[in-house]
Amino acid sequence: MFSKSIPLFLFLFQFSVLAYAQLTTSNLPIISITTADEIPDEPKIIGAMGIIYDTNGGMNSINDPFNHYNGNIGIETRGNSTQGFDKKTYSLELRNAANEDTSVNLFGMGSEEDWILHAMVIDKSQVRIPMSFHLAQRMGQYATEFKYVELLINGDYRGTYILVEKIKRDDDRVDIAKLDADDLAGDSLTGGYILRMDWLDNPQGFESDYNSQGGNPMFYQWYYPKAENIKPQQANYIKDWMSTFEEALYSDDYENDQGIRYTDYIDVNSFTDFLLINEFSKNADGYKLSSYVHKDKDSKGGKLVAGPIWDFDQTYGVSLICSNNIPNGWTYLQNQDCWDLESMPMWWQNMMEDPLFQNRLKCRWTNFRQSFMHTDSVINWILEDTTYLSDALQRNFQKWDDFIGESIWIEPDPIPQSYEEEISTMISWITNRLNWMDANMPGDCAQDNLSTNTISIGNKIRFYPNPTKDLIHIECPINSRILILDLHGKGFKEVYSEGGYSSIDLSTLSPGAYFVSIENLLGRVTHKVIRQ
Repeated sequence: MFSKSIPLFLFLFQFSVLAYAQLTTSNLPIISITTADEIPDEPKIIGAMGIIYDTNGGMNSINDPFNHYNGNIGIETRGNSTQGFDKKTYSLELRNAANEDTSVNLFGMGSEEDWILHAMVIDKSQVRIPMSFHLAQRMGQYATEFKYVELLINGDYRGTYILVEKIKRDDDRVDIAKLDADDLAGDSLTGGYILRMDWLDNPQGFESDYNSQGGNPMFYQWYYPKAENIKPQQANYIKDWMSTFEEALYSDDYENDQGIRYTDYIDVNSFTDFLLINEFSKNADGYKLSSYVHKDKDSKGGKLVAGPIWDFDQTYGVSLICSNNIPNGWTYLQNQDCWDLESMPMWWQNMMEDPLFQNRLKCRWTNFRQSFMHTDSVINWILEDTTYLSDALQRNFQKWDDFIGESIWIEPDPIPQSYEEEISTMISWITNRLNWMDANMPGDCAQDNLSTNTISIGNKIRFYPNPTKDLIHIECPINSRILILDLHGKGFKEVYSEGGYSSIDLSTLSPGAYFVSIENLLGRVTHKVIRQ
């Protein structure tokens, strides 16, 4: 429990008096970047990147060869408010010897050329964003994969980062159909599309027929296809499609003039889960900045999916913005000292007045709270990851010694005076937030009757024995994709089960806890398994 867990930190972060952080070895992968010039906001400049990574889980030394990646990159800084910090976030583009984009599968996250080194600078815990991605993935939604790393630029130690996937359309990322320039009619015109809600600084996209939370016409921005690539037929199609969806959502009976209910246009679980992760974190930027929705072509389902999530640094009590520091209240109402409302749709207020949506929300919440969002489970995740990061974080806060104990953002008082206090403050906030949401979650799960085929998978799977010394047996009535993951989301095994039964050998894995993720047409479920 919380009161017993906090003492674990007392020995983790005994910072030395060294004036300068020295990186020689790390249990995290080491990324070294070299450039001839200072890295600008834009455009990308040419550089080189090497990655040192012991795939067997051993220590990485700066004297080791670049064995995971050794090649060219384009690099620039990225971000809005965080551009003013010395610890920068970077956008990377992997390139070959001819300076052309090249796709590489980094850390098993899928082959791609576009990556981001996220500094997580506002978050002194360095785990808020990874935990949010992890929870969204456990909900069964796509969220960015990540890898903790330590970074050097031109020999200068820059601290702890996460290397993350950039949000884009791709088989290994937002897995929707590719929309080519000649896809102008029929099923090919219906997807895929990604729309963004973000800052309205010279935006490119289209106005909604309905107002935003700020009272101005809501504006949806092109993300995929890009504004310079989208064709008039494609722009008109998605604009008209969104109009019919919103007509249903904003009507008194939740149906448009064609008699179609708004819930028939959307993947309901993605919308409930998007709301739950933003509400649990009380995301100060939630729903309105760096927020995405996407739609695949009709032959592949064709429904609007909320997400993927992205901007989660001002979360879990770290900020005064939108009263993020107060563990009570609903963020979707935007009534607690919130601003930047001109880019937030009114979807969530209307959905939260719909009993059918409320009932599904209640079911999802109840299920999550009984498993990976149980208070102990969330706290244990934080303890495990901060323990895993402990040596790297000591170096990080030697480098950035003006972060801990100081106000570097719009933070509530009192400012935690140590890393241990940062973590204990966050855990206290999370505990109070979960309790508040339990007491205030609307809906009746027993009355959930929305048509879906994603809610029953957990009742149709058996896996045994647990704990196990070697084999894990999995029974499921339909063909499934089975992944064995460590507690940080790293994949070790992938099996495609046919005929409803699989026996997986875990004897090559070290003793400890792992996740078994089972995905099929009914949805996705994840169980923890212990290898003895």
